[in-house]
Amino acid sequence: MGRKPVGQGQYFYFCFALLIFVSGCSVLQESNRLREMREVLTTGRNLLAHGDYDGSLNAFENVVVMAQDQPPADAATYNIGLVYAHPQYSRRDLQKAIGSFNRLITRFPESPWAEQAKVWIGVLNETEESKQAVENSKEVIEKSREEVEKNREAVEKSKQEIEKSRLELEKSKKEIEKTKQMIEKSKKVDIEIEQKRRDRAR
Repeated sequence: MGRKPVGQGQYFYFCFALLIFVSGCSVLQESNRLREMREVLTTGRNLLAHGDYDGSLNAFENVVVMAQDQPPADAATYNIGLVYAHPQYSRRDLQKAIGSFNRLITRFPESPWAEQAKVWIGVLNETEESKQAVENSKEVIEKSREEVEKNREAVEKSKQEIEKSRLELEKSKKEIEKTKQMIEKSKKVDIEIEQKRRDRAR
């Protein structure tokens, strides 16, 4: 006896079962991928809470790569901004933090993190403006200090010039006095000579 030929119905059920199996594997794979990303995201948050900023940054960046513009890439992008904005992070970079928050708002406008990112951008921009204002004030103060120092040196130089002129004037006065005395002495000698000549003439 030969085998029964496979009917169309059986073939259909076989294909349908295969499709369900493949779909189930795909769903399971996606579920595993999501679970792995959430675990990496949680690890990143724990590292951030314990002060391992480079480790947490690495974890969040891995989530962004794995998620490829799908959640939880929004949460990871938000946390990257937090790491760069953290005051205790040695490589703190407010511009990178603002860039990360802006990316979140652009790529995930509906994300629950988008509103918080906007708040952070406002706060960080104000911080940058204040920092710039402080830098400008420092420059103005330094310039003023240099001007004061320059003026002080000019005053000191003027004082020295005045003192030099005073000494020269004093020296000239002495020389004039000396010349006057010599003239007086010379006059006396002339008078004495004249007197002697008269005495001889008598």
